[in-house]
Amino acid sequence: MKTLIIYATKYGCTADCAASLRAKLQSDVLDVKNAMAQTDLSKYDTIIIGGSIYIGKMAKPLCAFCENNLDTLVQKRVGIFLCCALPDDADTVLSNNLPPALLKHATVTKVFGSEARLDKMSFFDKMMIKAVTKGDFSNFKVSSERLDEFVKELTLPPCG
Repeated sequence: MKTLIIYATKYGCTADCAASLRAKLQSDVLDVKNAMAQTDLSKYDTIIIGGSIYIGKMAKPLCAFCENNLDTLVQKRVGIFLCCALPDDADTVLSNNLPPALLKHATVTKVFGSEARLDKMSFFDKMMIKAVTKGDFSNFKVSSERLDEFVKELTLPPCG
């Protein structure tokens, strides 16, 4: 099973999660900025899409990639992961950012958690995150358990 991970990251958490998945699945990894060039998706059986969430939005290039390649993606095994601080909002965020057909088709969708990388954040983003969390970053961590669950669910044989 040949796998490609396509991701978008702002401060690096999603890139780190993609690298962890790469090690577990021995897959190819591509930042969506580089995927806009002709990426031959036909040579992959599985496509993993990973993105971070900021103010309820996924990166525009990642959303565009999904829209532009929807016909191909729904012919593949698809996994979607998010890095976000508010996992309870994940379903809404996904439905507001990705095509419904892709979400319905996905084998697994999972939130891995997030990290507050304040040293890399813009002033505006720091102020936003501090306001939302009231300065409590204790819930900001990536769950290795959820990452492992994602891999397990993605690699299970299809039902039927």
